Amino acid sequence: MDKRYSKVFKPGTFPDITYVSRKSGTMQYSYEERLQQSLSIDGFLTYIVGPSKIGKTVLCERVIGVDRIVEMSGNDFVRESDFWNRVAKKIGISTEAEISETNADFSSNEQRSTMVKKNYPANKEKILQYFKESNKVLVLDDFHYAPAEVQYDIACQLKEVIRLGFKAVIISLPYRSDDAIRLNPDLTGRLSVIEIEPWKEKELQAIARKGFHELGISLQEDILSRMAMESIHSPQVMQAICLNIGLLPGESSVIDGKIIEESCRFTCANLPYADVVRVLKAGPPTRGQKRLKYQLTDGSRRDIYSLILEMLADNPPLVEMELQELMARIQYNVPECRITTQKIREALRNWQKILEESGALYRVFEWKDDIIHILDNLFLFFIRWSGI
Repeated sequence: MDKRYSKVFKPGTFPDITYVSRKSGTMQYSYEERLQQSLSIDGFLTYIVGPSKIGKTVLCERVIGVDRIVEMSGNDFVRESDFWNRVAKKIGISTEAEISETNADFSSNEQRSTMVKKNYPANKEKILQYFKESNKVLVLDDFHYAPAEVQYDIACQLKEVIRLGFKAVIISLPYRSDDAIRLNPDLTGRLSVIEIEPWKEKELQAIARKGFHELGISLQEDILSRMAMESIHSPQVMQAICLNIGLLPGESSVIDGKIIEESCRFTCANLPYADVVRVLKAGPPTRGQKRLKYQLTDGSRRDIYSLILEMLADNPPLVEMELQELMARIQYNVPECRITTQKIREALRNWQKILEESGALYRVFEWKDDIIHILDNLFLFFIRWSGI
C-alpha cells in the first residue's frame, strides 16, 4: 500500500492535483468559462445536464468554490415538497415565527387565562437575503430524483426568485422525458443550459498522466488506454482505479494489465450495488414456475434476466445500448438463440417497473425508445468486475 496515492487521486472529493479542464466538441469555450458566464447573467437559471459520475458537481466546485455552494439533492424533496422549508433547514434558518396569544375566561368565581402558541410560516425574503449577503449559490444536484410534481413546483419557485438576483444551478441526467426545467414555458428565455459530454479517452488518460507524473511513475500507452476504457467515460471511476492501484494489498513495482484488473476488482469490492443486482437477477415473481435457462458459450446457464445483465457487462462497456446491439450480443453468446426481441422488451419493461418502485439507488438505467440508458456508470463498472 502506497499512501501517497490518496493525496493525488480523489474520486470522492475535489481533485486539486488531477483536475482536467475540458471543452465541448462544438464550442471553443471550456465548461468552466461557460458556467462562469451563466452565473454572471442575472435572471437566468443554470441547468447542467450530463451522465452520472461525469464531473458535474466537481465543475461547480471549481467555478463557484466549495465555500459559496449550498448543495442539496433531489432526494431531499422526495418526502417533503415544501421547497423553501428544505432550503431553510439546510442553511440553518428558521422559517417559523412563534406568536403567543392570551385568552382570558371569566366566571363568577374565578378568572383563568390560557396561553396559545401558533406557528406562522415566515417570509422567504430572509432566505433570499442570506444568499445575497453571503454570496451563496444553490446547487441542486440529482434533480431527477425529486418527484415530477415537485420538480415542476421547484422550477416555478426558482423562476420567481432568479429575477431578484438569486443564483441557482440545477444538475440532472439527460434522457428525461419529464424534463420539468427545459419543458417549462415559464423558464423560456431565462434558462442557461450546459450539456456535459461524456469524457473522451484522451481526457481520461490526462487524469492518470497528471497523477502518476506527480508520483514519479511512467505508464505505457496501452495501460493508459485500458484504464480509460474501464473508466466508462467517468473521471470518478478513473480516479478510483488509479487510487486503488496504490491501495492494493502488497507491493508491485510494475503497473501492467493484471494490476489494472486487480485494481478494478478492488475498486468495486465496496460499491453498494449487490442488492440492485440481486433484485434485477430475480426479476418479477414467478409464482413457483421455473424460468427457462439458456446455454452460453462460456458454459454457464442463465435465465433471461441473468443473461441480459451479463450482456450489459460484456465488452465494450456501453452507457447507451440499442436493442439491436443487445440482441447481437445475445446471438453471439447463445449459439442456439431462441430469444425474440419481444421477450427482451418484456424483460426490460419488467425491470423498468421494478426499478421505478424501488429507491433512488436502484434507478441505475432507463429503458426508453428501444435504448437502454445506463444512468449510473458505477453500476455498469460493478457488474463488469463483481463476478455476477
